[in-house]
Amino acid sequence: MPFVVNFQIYEPGKTAACYQTSDRTLAYVEWNERKRRGDMVRMVPDVTYIAGSSQDEYVWLVYRVLKAIRKYYDERSQVPKSQSDENLRASLALERALDNKNAKTRLWLQQHPNSTPDNPTAFAFFQVVEAWRNRWHEYFIYKKRPDKDPKWEAKLRDDCLAMETEIKKYVRKVIGL
Repeated sequence: MPFVVNFQIYEPGKTAACYQTSDRTLAYVEWNERKRRGDMVRMVPDVTYIAGSSQDEYVWLVYRVLKAIRKYYDERSQVPKSQSDENLRASLALERALDNKNAKTRLWLQQHPNSTPDNPTAFAFFQVVEAWRNRWHEYFIYKKRPDKDPKWEAKLRDDCLAMETEIKKYVRKVIGL
């Protein structure tokens, strides 16, 4: 298994986990039991990538991009400007790495038009991620235009978020979250 997931449950105000396990089912049972009792607990999965195929490595990169984007947007108004800028730089670096990986893969596919994917599901995932990144670029370019249409801007954003939801489902399934 190329991914090791360690689930940690935290109580409010505590810096150390009050419960941790690598068994997904057991973690969710414990988390739901604590929530049922009325405890304000949160569960944080800690994912570690060991080694795997290039497809697993690609999923790992997408997971880190999604996590970095979410971290930037969640923390940007709660942390100092310097920390927010650092989160943005980290997110943009990972996004650039993902865009470069997509470009290299697309170039290889164009040079080998008769090749068939070993794993059609993984190839479909690549296509969705590539479309998602292209749509985000299109959205941010359109957002800066002075003559933008708010309805079209909202549609672009909604398309991106819909693709992101589909990507997250696949990533959760592959990693085991």
